[in-house]
Amino acid sequence: MKEDNDVSRIFLLNPDPRLLREAHRAGVQVRSAWADPHHESALRPLLKEAAAAGLFVNPARALRLLADPDAVQRLVRDNRLSPDAGAVSGAPRLTVETLTVHGMHQTVGITARMPYGLLSPAPLTEDTAAEVRAVVTALLDLAGYQYGPAHTEVTLTRQGPVITGCRAGLADDPIPQLLHVAGGFDLAAGAVRVLAGNLVEAARPERFAAAAESSRPPGPEQAPADVRFVPAQGDLHPGHFVVHADSPASAAQRVTSLSALVAGEAS
Repeated sequence: MKEDNDVSRIFLLNPDPRLLREAHRAGVQVRSAWADPHHESALRPLLKEAAAAGLFVNPARALRLLADPDAVQRLVRDNRLSPDAGAVSGAPRLTVETLTVHGMHQTVGITARMPYGLLSPAPLTEDTAAEVRAVVTALLDLAGYQYGPAHTEVTLTRQGPVITGCRAGLADDPIPQLLHVAGGFDLAAGAVRVLAGNLVEAARPERFAAAAESSRPPGPEQAPADVRFVPAQGDLHPGHFVVHADSPASAAQRVTSLSALVAGEAS
């Protein structure tokens, strides 16, 4: 990441604890507010006040739109961003992480949903990855999104990538951990930088990272030292173990072996 600009203050609406922790670690001052993002009239005065204080904020319309899955789908449909692919069940599914500053969107990670869990980076051809990036950034442009992270869901069909969802904010764990293991990129740190109006440079992944759900980590005497465990977040999100690998096939093999190990320990 570039370090040529001083990051000192950011604005967070309904702040994510992960961003609060990163801001505190980086010495960044946080101004936050709580409001229902579905109500544009409630957002406007808060955003106007933050902007008057010199903080970078999104338009109220953009936040309202990205908080409403139906509005996202209308935007996709009305602007023909995705092909009319009909049923997409069974087609490959991706999640795309972007960071936006001054209305410029940078894709910092594309993760594939695999039968065993998650794989990052998604094993795509350059042409397919470019198509995915283009459709996601087009959606964010149409939404008017200006600053911060966004998490977009895409399904790959024969007709092309189909956007199935998009929201402002960080991806749920363990996707940030996958980006870090695969390429050394810290998604929360990057989000804090763009919210302060600074550019980021995404690291190019040098290996693959995979994750699978697990109620507990493998036993310390049996699991390799490089296995990471991401604990569950309350009752909504399960725990995961995260491993690195040199190829998608190796990632699948490692995850399958660890899953069997954990299941064996639990029995």
